[in-house]
Amino acid sequence: MPDIEALAAKLLKDISALPEERMRLALLCRTLAALAPEDSARLLDAVYNRDIKDRQASIVRSLMVDDDAVQGLLGDAAYNSIYLAALRGGLTRISRLFTGYEPHKKGVSGYEEEEFIRMEHLTLGERRALSKSQLKTRIDMLLSDPDPVVIGNLLDNPRITEAEVLKIASKRPNSGRILKLVALHPKWSKRYEVAKAVTLNPYTLPRVSIALIEKMLTQDLSAISEDGTIHPEVREIAKDLLLKRGKKGKRKGQ
Repeated sequence: MPDIEALAAKLLKDISALPEERMRLALLCRTLAALAPEDSARLLDAVYNRDIKDRQASIVRSLMVDDDAVQGLLGDAAYNSIYLAALRGGLTRISRLFTGYEPHKKGVSGYEEEEFIRMEHLTLGERRALSKSQLKTRIDMLLSDPDPVVIGNLLDNPRITEAEVLKIASKRPNSGRILKLVALHPKWSKRYEVAKAVTLNPYTLPRVSIALIEKMLTQDLSAISEDGTIHPEVREIAKDLLLKRGKKGKRKGQ
């Protein structure tokens, strides 16, 4: 049986030394695929049990937000095997990362009536072109656009601010696809308030919220656990994390 803690330490060190996200994700998936499913599940558990402030572990937690990319690199067989191994091993925290719950609320993003009146004369191609504009008024007009390409362009636009990204992340109703774009964006996903807004949005895919919730501060976990608009599974995970952190705090105080 491999030394899981030693493997975890090496993986985290090697991943943090890589400069690009895609390289980090490829290394993570190669490592998981090379192990027996039970050991892969235990390895992830060892990483997730590290302190929330552990920078290296935070990199892996961020990589695991993109379940489609993880599944694509691992392959369906390995992906499902790790899920089943985590279930058998009672590693609930890990098995939840390999599940595909439906959003608590379904809907699509779109314009409010007043915004729609201003935008209805524009074609999709025109809106996509405007989303690359450097004019602030153009950006403001498109924050509620239902097209993922428009939103992706806005997120990449150097003129957009965190306040505007928060409007996209907080909008209800919204589409899971657009919220996932925000959650995976290389710049905005690293902003705590943005990640929190995505997690709190009931239109976010639960699998995305489950991965993001690991980085939430204790006071925000408490709010999530009591928010009836959020998916029950996400609320349950928030409660579990609060218990774990409470136990760790007690051990440190002894």
